[in-house]
Amino acid sequence: MMIRTGTAILAGFALLACSEAIEGPAPTAPAAASDVIASAETALDRQDAERLQLQKPAFDAALAASDTVMLNELADTGNAFALHHRARQRIDSHDFMLQQGGFEDMEEAADLGLPEALVWVGERKAYGKDGYKLQPNSGLMMMERAARRGNLEAMMAVAGMYEADAYMADRKKARAWYERAAEAGSADAREALSRLDAAAAGRRAP
Repeated sequence: MMIRTGTAILAGFALLACSEAIEGPAPTAPAAASDVIASAETALDRQDAERLQLQKPAFDAALAASDTVMLNELADTGNAFALHHRARQRIDSHDFMLQQGGFEDMEEAADLGLPEALVWVGERKAYGKDGYKLQPNSGLMMMERAARRGNLEAMMAVAGMYEADAYMADRKKARAWYERAAEAGSADAREALSRLDAAAAGRRAP
């Protein structure tokens, strides 16, 4: 499996932030660490958006023309949309070797910051599915990267993990992501918020 570039960048900033928290003044270190991580995430998201904006027109043109040769050439040269498109075709096939190539294409598209690919790989890492090693934190970071970009599927996946995962449970973060998804129009998110409200009321009841 390929190393996730974006995740590695964020991990590096996180380690730097933790180091500062240990060596620096205790009262201000947590805020400084949070600022460093947030700045790294913002820079990475901007980099993703700019790259993808440049790649989209060529992919759309090749797809509209059903030009499989051009789609493959775009994928081979690192077009995230073409990589994702080819990955889906290969993974959906019944050919084991093609499927393995599809995994590699999907991972490369995730490296390039395509939200759909980030969710796909992130979920499998988060829950150890389809041959991926169980890596809850790495998977969650990938899904959050997609969720920050407004991907509704990612928002729901992140919220669900924070709500129920044995490793990453955090009710406050779950609610925040469900609220963002609800604002984006998700009926499932509104139902989830009602469920959280009912659970919270039950905990408060004598």
